[in-house]
Amino acid sequence: MVALPAETPLIAAGRAAGKTVITGAEVATLQALEQFVLYTGIRPSREQVRAAEEFMRAGTA
Repeated sequence: MVALPAETPLIAAGRAAGKTVITGAEVATLQALEQFVLYTGIRPSREQVRAAEEFMRAGTA
C-alpha cells in the first residue's frame, strides 16, 4: 500500500483499464476510521471522515 502519492502508475493503469481502484490513502482512511470506532465506540459521519481525510491531505502538500 502506498498512501502518497495517491495517484501511482499502478493506480493510473488500473483506472485506464476500467478497473475499480482504491488508493493507499483511502485504505489508510478506512483503517483509521475502524480504529477510531474500536477505541471510542463512536462512528463518525461520512462528512466527518471526508473532512478528516481532506485535513490529512492538506498537511502533506
